Amino acid sequence: MTASVIISTYNGAKKISNILNAMLQQTDQSSEVLVVIDGSTDNTLEVVKSFVPKLPRLRIIAQENKGRAGVRNRGAEEATGDILIFYDDDMTPDIHSVSLHKYFHSNYTGIVSGNSIEPVTPDKTDIQNYKGYLTGRWTEKYIEGITQLNKSNFFFTAANCSFKKETFQSLEGFDKRLTDAEDHDLGYRALMDGIPVFFDKSNRAVHYDPITCASYIKRLRAYTRAHRKLAILYPERYSEFSGNRSSLMKRMVYRVFAFPFWVRWIDNGNVFQIIPRSLRYKFYDVVIQALAVEFTHIPV
Repeated sequence: MTASVIISTYNGAKKISNILNAMLQQTDQSSEVLVVIDGSTDNTLEVVKSFVPKLPRLRIIAQENKGRAGVRNRGAEEATGDILIFYDDDMTPDIHSVSLHKYFHSNYTGIVSGNSIEPVTPDKTDIQNYKGYLTGRWTEKYIEGITQLNKSNFFFTAANCSFKKETFQSLEGFDKRLTDAEDHDLGYRALMDGIPVFFDKSNRAVHYDPITCASYIKRLRAYTRAHRKLAILYPERYSEFSGNRSSLMKRMVYRVFAFPFWVRWIDNGNVFQIIPRSLRYKFYDVVIQALAVEFTHIPV
């Protein structure tokens, strides 16, 4: 089977080189690479063009801005491969990643999400390492290799995933009405339609995500809004996202931590370093929950 690697990017000039260099290092060099530029206003196009001599199967598609669902769907429409492999532009896949996606579809029926890892390293800020810690905690429950998912342990990310093209088409692609959580929705629709969904922990791609506490809270707010939109669009499928709030007692506790100065102190980086990591990260949990979910009207 042939494969098409689809990399969507928006104003990705400062990060797109990492993943294209990773494509140069892949053990599988038989797959076409499509970079779909989604209405960028920086010099992403020029950066990608500089890789054309190095990646002979590189194709560049530039379009007006249509958002993450629209740009990924465009890549799928243009792809010639039997397998569609999606990466975000801030990923650096392991050298075997493309081969592992192709191996999966040669041996399994269904769709698969790879392992998006965020290493905890001294050169990162504490909040960036906190997010890496959360990512590690989320995936540590899965065994090495391929795990079939169900409703109780489901998650799906398009940052590192793949479909057979016919499967992607049968699901009608990513929902263009969504500006976030479109990957969760597509994976969950597959699960509900009886298409097996898998997580391959061994298919690793490093995610470079230079967040701040403030930007992370804003992202989680957008994610929460997207899930509530899913509950409106598909009430029979996403009733759990209808927006039920915590109890009054919990909200009173969260209100104590729903102040922007906590966010500024976290982003300062030095204020809480004397506190042991386990306690410090629990404090981050509460502040982020308070401002990202409970009191989303408070500016950060």
